[in-house]
Amino acid sequence: MVITLSSSAQTETGHSGLYDAVDYRWYWNPNFGVVIPDDDLRLNEAHVFDIRVGKHFNDKWGMELELMRDEYDFDMDFDLKHYSATMNLIYTNHDPLWKPYFLVGVGGIRADARFPDNQRNDLIVNLAVGGSWYFVGNGARIRLEARSRLDSNNSKLPGQDGFGDAQFTIGLMIPIGD
Repeated sequence: MVITLSSSAQTETGHSGLYDAVDYRWYWNPNFGVVIPDDDLRLNEAHVFDIRVGKHFNDKWGMELELMRDEYDFDMDFDLKHYSATMNLIYTNHDPLWKPYFLVGVGGIRADARFPDNQRNDLIVNLAVGGSWYFVGNGARIRLEARSRLDSNNSKLPGQDGFGDAQFTIGLMIPIGD
């Protein structure tokens, strides 16, 4: 069914070369997923949401600005939230069927815990692998990503031991313009 939708969308929109090459249009990309904190393997109430705006500037490399928010509860009303902003550099293999990529990002992250009251800002580095697949017309793609989020926070609070978190997201890449 996905192949049928893609081929009919290709014919209708006249963008047949789009699926075989690099899409140089700007895109926006909302993602939702789970976070596995660096010292706690429970997935309950550890959710992440991010939104990205990006563009490929040649056939291999692209950049995107990412704004992220996550929240943890740890079954004890801990109410830990993170907010971050990063610039990501992406290396993509533009295969016609799917587009695998490697990502490295650098930026800042803010940890905000309600109990105990603790806020701090730290450096963040993102390392990720992922891929995207066309599924409807005009170049919209589904995006899956697995990431290691490394930060310099070492506050000894739950989920904050200063190494890294695993993050798994799914999202939709939506091109801007024709």
